[in-house]
Amino acid sequence: MPKRILIVDDDPNIRRLVALALTDDTPYEVSDVSSAEAALLHISRQPVDLLVTDLLMPGMSGIELIQRVRQLDPSTAVVVFTISPEDLSPQLKAELQIDYVLTKPATAEQLRLAATTLLDPIKPVSATRPEPQPAEPASSSRFSQRLAALRARQPAQQSPAATPAVAMRLTPNQSGRSGRSYSEAQLERMRQALKDLALAPDVQCAILADMSGLVLSHWSRRRDINVTVVAALAAGNTLALAEIGRHLGQQRPGHLVIHEGQDQNIIMASVDDLILLLAIGANASLGWARIAALRACEEMARIARSD
Repeated sequence: MPKRILIVDDDPNIRRLVALALTDDTPYEVSDVSSAEAALLHISRQPVDLLVTDLLMPGMSGIELIQRVRQLDPSTAVVVFTISPEDLSPQLKAELQIDYVLTKPATAEQLRLAATTLLDPIKPVSATRPEPQPAEPASSSRFSQRLAALRARQPAQQSPAATPAVAMRLTPNQSGRSGRSYSEAQLERMRQALKDLALAPDVQCAILADMSGLVLSHWSRRRDINVTVVAALAAGNTLALAEIGRHLGQQRPGHLVIHEGQDQNIIMASVDDLILLLAIGANASLGWARIAALRACEEMARIARSD
């Protein structure tokens, strides 16, 4: 069954642009509505896997919509697509468990990257990206033409050559700290590194998250796992263990936790602000899992620190 995406925005041009990006050579079933109220009616009749919503709309706001959707189905992935990302405080992002915040206008690649990361995290990004098109307007795509028209109506943006495009903004895990940001290239490399690890025969589930508890990428052999909740619990457990160690006189916090169970073992590795969680079969080698988790987490951290 194809994954379902619902786009919510009171501007019909925005809805068409996002729908074009998410239906161009993708397997998704995309619908769009013009209000939060219509979105709730749609979801009550047909649940969706991903909600892409604006914040400021007539009637019910996007924030209220996300709150209602979280009550209906906490596992629904949420992308906020707004011209005013500053309206979302770090506390509100964490409370609503928002997966991505994209600033209008975003590129088709950014929109597809968000959807692919949340709905099909181990699919190679290059497979979802179109071949580069010639620069002449006559040969450019319909999406590019409409996106250019939309950008002409928006405030001038800083040159992308000066600042790499941000594909994901993350909630800071401590007050007074700015949230981390990752580019498309960084997320692609992280997802590929996670895929290489997750495809090992003994791995049942792999989740990469920020220390704030937000999911960067995940893979699982099961469809009933709420990765958002698991990532938040893993972040809380990592911070709690670090605090326990501090009270016991530990000078440097540990980077690895292994929980052995009868049916599976859980390994959590942390480096910098990243957490990698693996669930492996009970008969799998813990020595291999320990080394693989630490190496993978260190590789993710190197990617995160790169430009």
